[in-house]
Amino acid sequence: MKITTWVDWGKAFVDDNGSFYAGTTLKQKQNAKKASEGSNMYILLSDVHTKESSEFAVNGGLYPVHNLLLKDQPHANKLGVPEGKTTSPQLTDMLLELVKDKRAGLIVPRHVFFQDYNGEPAEKVKPAFSFKDVEETFGIRKLDAEECLDGGIEYVVNAKHFFNGAGLQSTEWLGHVEGVPDMEMNIFTLLKQRYGLGKGLEFNINGVVMGICIYQTASGIRQIFPKSEVNIILDASTHLLVKELGFSKKKKADDAITAMCKQVGINYLTTKDYIKRKC
Repeated sequence: MKITTWVDWGKAFVDDNGSFYAGTTLKQKQNAKKASEGSNMYILLSDVHTKESSEFAVNGGLYPVHNLLLKDQPHANKLGVPEGKTTSPQLTDMLLELVKDKRAGLIVPRHVFFQDYNGEPAEKVKPAFSFKDVEETFGIRKLDAEECLDGGIEYVVNAKHFFNGAGLQSTEWLGHVEGVPDMEMNIFTLLKQRYGLGKGLEFNINGVVMGICIYQTASGIRQIFPKSEVNIILDASTHLLVKELGFSKKKKADDAITAMCKQVGINYLTTKDYIKRKC
């Protein structure tokens, strides 16, 4: 079963008018589309944030404003986003073409609702947003777990806020919170339920950026499904600059990443090599 896993392919990251544009090129988008065609399932792992997000530099965090919920996007200018820049987490148009007519479902893991929790007493904790807010942002209904387990869902949007898009965090100690799932789960929880250790699964991962979210997500998936095949499509992904990795030449950076992937059982290959292997 071929599962394309898109990491942060939202407009705010990969379109050249994105508020946190990572430098993704047209060729990388084309390669992602080519490598993703014919998948049995497509998963978009996407950040979602409110205008009060602790991640944003304007709120004391590290990063530019990005991936705002639809209801908060009109506030972008007040948050310092230049006119004409998009903060949308919606899948970039070229990849959206692959899934726009597929049966889709949305998962928001429990911990994502509490991403800005700051030590408040459990009885005073409120979610940062509602499930409906996320549904309206992506235009996709809540995923039906049974339908997904029966193979009835082809495209899944899985909200996240960790670098490791497959990661979960226990928040059950907060107790029941109205409008928030009581169970901590994501799409990989459902796939685990159906496929166990992952024999017969093939995860093809690409997106933004290789040195952070892609590598951490791929490593997480590899641990959850140790008998699966996990591929990172290197030329369908946006990379940190060579100098940011501390290397003087791109080849040295590629060699280091290849070795890191090999250590944890991940294949790191080009679109051309991936397609050739599958022929």
